[in-house]
Amino acid sequence: MECVKAHFQDFTEPCKAALVKIAAVRDSCGKDIHEQCPAIKPTAGKVLLCVKAHFAALSGPCKEAIGRAAERKLRAY
Repeated sequence: MECVKAHFQDFTEPCKAALVKIAAVRDSCGKDIHEQCPAIKPTAGKVLLCVKAHFAALSGPCKEAIGRAAERKLRAY
């Protein structure tokens, strides 16, 4: 995380945008992920699978953040 902070300005614009989206979802879903996936080590693939499996139990703000990130991704294509 410190490396990303130190070199954020060196990243391409698409990379910066992706990092901001990830941070927004993490901020909105951190508590949900901790509660629903306590045994999962924080690697993107494992967390994603756990979130998919427990999507119905996620809080409204978390679901909204995931939806906004997905919409932005679709618009990018």
